[in-house]
Amino acid sequence: MKKILLAILLVFCLMANAQTPNFWHEKATGFTDADKTLNSISIVDANTIWANEFDFTNQDYTLKTFTRSTDAGETWTTGSINLEPIPADGSSIGLGISSISAASASTAWISVYPDSAGTGGIWNTIDNGVSWQKQTTTQFSDPASYTDFVHFWDANNGVALGDAVGDYFEIYTTNDGGATWNTASSPIATGDFSFFNGYAVSGDSVWVGTSLGGILKSTDKGLNWTFLTALPAGTDFIADRFTFSDTNKGLLLLVNTQKIYKTVDGGTTWTEVVSITNPNSYKTNLNYIPGTSTIIATSEASPNGSSYSTDDGVTWTTIDSSFHGESAFLNDTFGFSAGATAGTTGATTGGIYKFSGIPLKTASFDTNNQIAVYPNPTNGLLQINSKAYLVKEATVYDLLGKKVYSSKISASNNVSLDLKSLQTGIYTLKVTSDTGKSENIKIIKN
Repeated sequence: MKKILLAILLVFCLMANAQTPNFWHEKATGFTDADKTLNSISIVDANTIWANEFDFTNQDYTLKTFTRSTDAGETWTTGSINLEPIPADGSSIGLGISSISAASASTAWISVYPDSAGTGGIWNTIDNGVSWQKQTTTQFSDPASYTDFVHFWDANNGVALGDAVGDYFEIYTTNDGGATWNTASSPIATGDFSFFNGYAVSGDSVWVGTSLGGILKSTDKGLNWTFLTALPAGTDFIADRFTFSDTNKGLLLLVNTQKIYKTVDGGTTWTEVVSITNPNSYKTNLNYIPGTSTIIATSEASPNGSSYSTDDGVTWTTIDSSFHGESAFLNDTFGFSAGATAGTTGATTGGIYKFSGIPLKTASFDTNNQIAVYPNPTNGLLQINSKAYLVKEATVYDLLGKKVYSSKISASNNVSLDLKSLQTGIYTLKVTSDTGKSENIKIIKN
């Protein structure tokens, strides 16, 4: 019942005729019922993605279905989540799925919150979702237990967290894929609770929002936790709209007041960045593209839409006015946002948007367009022209962040790069000046 606090914030309103720019590409999740979306999206790598279904019209999280892609999100295959063993009442109808986290194309975990007859907990699959088994060494058996999320960093290391039982949050960790779960330390949490799927991760650090306006933080994959007072006392705040670019830099959104706060010390202190006055900013959910200053904002509430910021939330550009729910990003050219299905019997359309990056533009070290990269796209020869700075180094990374080209340069305003050896695809070019400033520019190799 406490989770309804989130639902109150969401007034769902599809805009059937909304147009989507070409860096959101609509794909079919495979769900055949209309008006369904995704509650949680887990990106394993540039090929494998898992997500679970959610009925946003009725705010129903008890759907026992998932969808999975192994071809970079181009096609999706659905499956049923059979919660074995069957709960005490002989059925699993009332049990709800609060999150999904995957480690490979075959292995994933879900967090399940209880109904009046059965307890929740953690279930996992190791056979592509064909069967699901409860991992019984996580307790979540107290009448007050409420499983909020599960997250795995890899096939072995994971954390599961639920609302406070007594004076402490219910937290478990595992280092053997969930074969055994151990109780983790928890700060005192009298009268406090967390929100399902309301967490953020960067590296080994994880942050969890709480109902009293605080943030739980762990820097060791959930083993030990501290309680951070996110904002000044009396601030109208439910800490479930926050995101981190790295272990230090993060943003937090106050949904009701549309104010954005930033932290540069991992959430210990927060300062206001901007108060959003434009109703078309679409900032219901925020997600940093990891390791960058770019944030994608999506909204499943009226008004629907998405927008982006490339300066850590100071200024925003509207993308579209389509329905966008939960989102997740691997890098600046690969990510997903939940859409809405428009299914009919035997057919389905939509359900998820694939992100291909913010449109290409000439980048600059400052606001005066001090550096240009051309031609872009390129057949191999790339020219860098800098008006006010000397270029010292140029490095190229692929979509997975692997360095595929690097050149040290004797400081020059005009630099030519020979990238003919690179395969056709999208890359990130990092240009570093003699003053130490750097610019990341998306390039396409034909």
